[in-house]
Amino acid sequence: MSSRKERKKKKLLLIIISCFVFGIGYYILNEVSTWYEVPLGVTFHVILGCTLMAVSGIYVVYTIKKVFFTKRSKRTRHTYLDDNLKNTKSE
Repeated sequence: MSSRKERKKKKLLLIIISCFVFGIGYYILNEVSTWYEVPLGVTFHVILGCTLMAVSGIYVVYTIKKVFFTKRSKRTRHTYLDDNLKNTKSE
């Protein structure tokens, strides 16, 4: 079982990797797709670059939200009817 710190380190590593993927998508979109003779066609590289940028961007935003901006639920004390009946009878 991994601890919370280890999971946080893994998530931060994945954020760095997805930022690198975002850079690759940006390079494909702005540089490779502007070349005159592209092996698979310009449209393929535009779609590939946009897809890489979108997926990695969504993953980074979602992961940062989960890691750093989590809401902790407040603990509530549950009261049951049996407890209330016992307390009122004893008084």
